[in-house]
Amino acid sequence: MAERLNLYLPKHLRQGHEAGQVNILSRLLAALPGWEIAWHPEAEGATQPHAGFGLTHMQEPRREGVLCLRRAYWYPFWRIEPTNERWNFAVARKAPDYRRIPPQARAFHARLAERVLAGRSVTREGFVFAPLQGMLCEHRSFQSMSPVAMLEATLALQSRPVIATLHPSETYSEADHAALERLAERHPRFRLVARPAADLIAACDFVVSQNSSAALQAMIAGKGAVLFAGIDFHHPAGSVPRDGLARAFEIGQAPPARIADYLWWFLRQEAIEAQAKDAPARIRTILAAQGWPCA
Repeated sequence: MAERLNLYLPKHLRQGHEAGQVNILSRLLAALPGWEIAWHPEAEGATQPHAGFGLTHMQEPRREGVLCLRRAYWYPFWRIEPTNERWNFAVARKAPDYRRIPPQARAFHARLAERVLAGRSVTREGFVFAPLQGMLCEHRSFQSMSPVAMLEATLALQSRPVIATLHPSETYSEADHAALERLAERHPRFRLVARPAADLIAACDFVVSQNSSAALQAMIAGKGAVLFAGIDFHHPAGSVPRDGLARAFEIGQAPPARIADYLWWFLRQEAIEAQAKDAPARIRTILAAQGWPCA
């Protein structure tokens, strides 16, 4: 009897596969020849009532045999993990290994920097950029402190202005807005602005964030980053959970070391590159390591 794979994935992945595109779904199906494929609405991944193995998209798996597919920040890079929590991904627990970094890593870094900056010039205009995410007054389990406390700590530990933005996809409570207003009243160096993140990445001295991907973009642009929460790309940054507050700022105010080597390791070696010829074999290896019968 064929093994069954339940897919709870976005429509665009199936549409791209059916249109003949080489995407992560086409590579996944190539990795599992002979499997019975069952398609389900993406929202059903939260419950996964179906027999067999399963793959969700950015939803926490709820039973054995179900894994999570999540993009590794940019196409065509992906990860398949037993959790949706990036800070618990396997790569987050690894030490970067630079023994097999080829000369092409420099050009790869340059292309990523072009994507991040989109023609902007890199300057350092004497401020810290703080891209805010959600739940500003809450201290969640993966964070070292709440986002508002993060801003307070940043203002206390260095003398530059701190410019913050709100995330366009987040909904903020009255308490969140009130906390930011109180912060601005107490600290003239703090400002909340509505500007594109890429503009501020290009112009800031360094970035402070819980675990926003803007911090990774800043490091690609040659800027330092201080992270106050767990995340999978913490290695080149100053990390408050890993390093403590003072040491995290020492590390994070400086440009990241060996960023081209790191990006090659993090994306080209540790993620699934959907367009690579060996992607099906890599997917099989990952699934087999999670107990799927596909070695």
